[in-house]
Amino acid sequence: MEQGSWELMVNRIYKQSAVVLIASAVISIFLTEWRFSLSILIGGLVGIGNLRGIVWSVTALLGAGQARAKMMILSAFRLMVIFSVLIILAVFGVIKAYGLLAGFTIVFIIMIKESLIAAKREN
Repeated sequence: MEQGSWELMVNRIYKQSAVVLIASAVISIFLTEWRFSLSILIGGLVGIGNLRGIVWSVTALLGAGQARAKMMILSAFRLMVIFSVLIILAVFGVIKAYGLLAGFTIVFIIMIKESLIAAKREN
């Protein structure tokens, strides 16, 4: 996959995720409590942030010496930060687990869809 094509794919993932997450949060605010809607947005932001972190790590470390070890350290640090923030939000009762899961799943499904479309174009 060429560099320009994966950048376009990642940008499509960001845009589609934002639209679907906002729509889901707005719809859910009428059906559930505000924490669930907020959790959808936070879960989506975690998914998008994680994707941004992976893209940044891969582009920054491409061709660098011992890229695999550096990538593992950056990934572990990123996951610890995400986990810490989510634990703090959960302790204060700001987020709901199912809403968080819904937001993260929305981003994950969009990533899979865009990846399948890109793979189909390559073949």
